[in-house]
Amino acid sequence: MVAFNRFSATTALAVLCFLQATHGYESGAPELTCRTMIPGHGEAAQTSVPNYRIATSENVTSSRTRVTLTAPKVNDYFIGFLIEARVPGSNEDAVGSFVQVPQDSLTLDCNQVPSSGVTHSSNTKKKSVEFDWEAPDNFNGQVHFVATVIKDYATFWVGINSNPIQVKGSKDGSSAIRQTETSRTDNGLKETEVNIYNGCGKNKNCVGAPLGCIQTMNCRAIVALMPWNDKYNFEMLAHDSQYVAFGLSDDNKMGGDGVVECAHEVNGRSNSVNAYKSWNVPNRKQNQRVEDLSGVSLESAAYVDNAIYCKVVVDSVFKVEDNVYNLDDDDYFVLLAAGSSLKPFSVDYHDVAFISSTDKRKLGQLKAARVADPFYDDCGQTKTCFGSPDGCLEAQDCVAVTAVKVEGTRYMFEMKARNAAYVAVGISEDQKMGGDSVVECVHENVGTNLVKAYTSWNVPNQKSNKRLSNQNGIILLNSSFIDGTIYCNVVRDAVARVEGTNFDLIRNKYYLLIAAGTSLKERSVGYHDLAFTSTAEASSLSEIKSLRTSSKLLLRLHGSFMIVAWIGAASIGIVIARYYRQTWVGASCCSKDLWFGWHRLLMMFTWVLSLAGSACIFVELGEWVTGPSQTHALLGVVTTVLAFFQPIFAAFRPHPDSSKRPIFNWIHWLVGNAAHIFSILTIFFAVTLSKAELPSWMDWILAAYVGFYVVIHLILSISGCMSEKSGSMRINTFPMKDLHNGRSPMSYEQHKDAPHAGFRKFWLFIHVLFIVIITAVLVLIVVFAPIESKLNSIRGEY
Repeated sequence: MVAFNRFSATTALAVLCFLQATHGYESGAPELTCRTMIPGHGEAAQTSVPNYRIATSENVTSSRTRVTLTAPKVNDYFIGFLIEARVPGSNEDAVGSFVQVPQDSLTLDCNQVPSSGVTHSSNTKKKSVEFDWEAPDNFNGQVHFVATVIKDYATFWVGINSNPIQVKGSKDGSSAIRQTETSRTDNGLKETEVNIYNGCGKNKNCVGAPLGCIQTMNCRAIVALMPWNDKYNFEMLAHDSQYVAFGLSDDNKMGGDGVVECAHEVNGRSNSVNAYKSWNVPNRKQNQRVEDLSGVSLESAAYVDNAIYCKVVVDSVFKVEDNVYNLDDDDYFVLLAAGSSLKPFSVDYHDVAFISSTDKRKLGQLKAARVADPFYDDCGQTKTCFGSPDGCLEAQDCVAVTAVKVEGTRYMFEMKARNAAYVAVGISEDQKMGGDSVVECVHENVGTNLVKAYTSWNVPNQKSNKRLSNQNGIILLNSSFIDGTIYCNVVRDAVARVEGTNFDLIRNKYYLLIAAGTSLKERSVGYHDLAFTSTAEASSLSEIKSLRTSSKLLLRLHGSFMIVAWIGAASIGIVIARYYRQTWVGASCCSKDLWFGWHRLLMMFTWVLSLAGSACIFVELGEWVTGPSQTHALLGVVTTVLAFFQPIFAAFRPHPDSSKRPIFNWIHWLVGNAAHIFSILTIFFAVTLSKAELPSWMDWILAAYVGFYVVIHLILSISGCMSEKSGSMRINTFPMKDLHNGRSPMSYEQHKDAPHAGFRKFWLFIHVLFIVIITAVLVLIVVFAPIESKLNSIRGEY
């Protein structure tokens, strides 16, 4: 009986732990995970660089600071999190308390400190969460915030750190969780105002009055909005005002607008800030409130020193009167108004502020305001700069960049790369990797900001990198790892002998190679999946200038030739040969059936472009590739070999009456279609290569092409079956069969087009039109790569 009770207790405990782990996944982390911050999912934490950022207020003016966890990249999100504040270098206990917790979050009493941790309360997809954190009473020192972020059940990162901040707790023991309705102190309001400005143009859209006040942070009224889960956060603040409001409009004028207003209302002893929906009546300069408040909720509010503040959460789709506002899909101007008085059941004239956003767009499309990066200061003036991709120095937007500054015999190399585990600069006698002296900066310890510098050697003819046993040739002056951006400043010996090769930076000219990647190997850097390029020419590093990247003409020609050959010409030529032998029967070209003439012309075009494209990439690289490029290269070789022998086999095809003709037909069909399939797979694998600089969304264009191509085959196959059924003879649908196996003369009916010829001609027109358009689009993407930066600059102009 005792054994049974022990078994039952053990089983119950196991079930309880399982339920807690499950609950932690769906409704937040349990308190038992506070110390380790490791979810009980039975999976190992990710070791790659996380695409998430935990940031704090840039200016901490009191014991309270704003903490924000975001997924900066467009397609990234998270479903769960656990955040704590800890003292750097101390134990793993959480300190302080989280206040201002959103509706889909909850606090945890980690190590018996009330609300010292915060976690999710639902597993919805999130782009950003934001909290206020209060320092412990009588605390004076540094803290940093540590986060565990969960993307899905099996994918999570542990130990994401913010930068340390200096905080000072309250001395009077009054730092318990405070309500924020109208009891904010003046310091609290100033901190809130600072937090509104933080992120404007980066992760928030902001509109402020008067014009230009956001840059100087002295607006009389301001609204800051940002996507939040599947809703939108709007923060508003106005000085010397009884109300502040924003409107969504089809133009930049008042009238016919949906409005959300926050009003400071005093009724007897009641003193509160309330939120309402209202409607700007067209052509009447009149605002009227609506009774339906659905889709808008007041998150927090305050009225201090004649300044009104409120934070409202708005559904992505909500109604005002009979008008539906879809913030995700539709474009709007944002109007901002504030005034010093109210009317009964309405706001009064906007005598404090009225302004409109400068453009009409989707509110979720955050338009980043470029922040000056001091790294690019004095490029071409006091230091030599080189970056990837081409043209990024002018835009100050390089994925990876280096700057060389010479002071006497001191050669200082600055390096920087975004979302990288390492960045490296090679000194080379040519533009190829191999036989190069390398300085690399690596972020080895995930969860820390520590960056180390090493010297290494690119082994010739092996595409491998090895660290040198003697690391005395460099001195690390400065380094950092912040928000996934790695930076270091290294002094390198001007003259060094590396693996039997002399490198004299004073007397000789060298090419610079720059590489960056997201992974590391043991005692070595990983593949350069973020950037790899070389300078266009060898230079003396003491010459101050901005270096150009090497020409990628052959690379662009290779990609363009292969796309035109296989997505363009081959896609049309194969369809014509398969489905159009019994169309345009009475027409001919050079004594050949029309379908055969077009098929042969298009496939010879494919053959010539395939060989030309292969020659271009061979001349560009000069050797076999390594890393992820190998899959693309192997598939490309298979495609080229099959394409090369296909017309040779066709030249020796047997006579139609030969018994070997069916065998040839099958082989010809199989080789041609195999080459086409391999070619499309090769292009798919090219999208992932850093050297190609193609956008990830190009996969969707290729997928659309594949889907359309399959649909065309289905439609024309069904048409062939219909023709067979309604015609007096069999339509030759498949290329491995011949129309005539004997020598008997053709009948009268065989001189006619097969039934439904008009239907087939229509779909051939649609097919050719689609193929031409999609081929042109893909070629433009390849030629102008990296096209995303160019598209962003075009958007910025408008």
